[in-house]
Amino acid sequence: MKHKTTQALFDYWNAMRAGRPAPLRSEIEPGAIRRLLPHVFILERHDKQSYRFRLAGTGLCSVYGMEFRGHNFLSMWQDDCRDSLDKALAEVTTNGNIAIVEYTASTNDHREVTFEMILMPLAQENGAITRVLGAALPMNESVWIGDRLLARQWIDRLKIADPERMPKRDFTREPSVEAARRIVRERPPIMNAAVASLAHRRPPLRGERSYLRLIKTASFSDEHQ
Repeated sequence: MKHKTTQALFDYWNAMRAGRPAPLRSEIEPGAIRRLLPHVFILERHDKQSYRFRLAGTGLCSVYGMEFRGHNFLSMWQDDCRDSLDKALAEVTTNGNIAIVEYTASTNDHREVTFEMILMPLAQENGAITRVLGAALPMNESVWIGDRLLARQWIDRLKIADPERMPKRDFTREPSVEAARRIVRERPPIMNAAVASLAHRRPPLRGERSYLRLIKTASFSDEHQ
């Protein structure tokens, strides 16, 4: 991970899962990641081809010039890129791995910006992993970002990682540690049947979509309803 925000979100998620495959959705406290929230999103798996936005932060919506609530995450990608992310999300929701994605987005007048995105599993109260906690941020600042529509995007690099093998960083702040100590005693989420690992597979590099669709949004608290 190169961006400090994606690293910070991973550190928080890793602390809250407390050694389990995934933390519960209800254990994610918005107040603990207040500074990260503008770039955070949560996806809900409806089926193998549909991971819909339950929420998306205002910063992410501003960068894209649209709102994401209800939109299918996979529909933002085409061809090989969509297939690669479909397999990556299966790794996240089935095997409890995380996905780190570098991608480039372009405007219709050929301006480009590179993003870093992270995708991590979240569990329901019954242990089923059907949601994904993520964040996506531009790697560089440009004055035009947010003023022009990002019309197409493609994957430059995709990595599947086992969180148990990721470098451990100290996240001993606020109520997070006490919460992690409490939830480690709870029943771990139930894992589904394994799928083939993508960790050593190089993803295709390019795919695109012609436009993004405007939809309604909701606050972080609305998603919890």
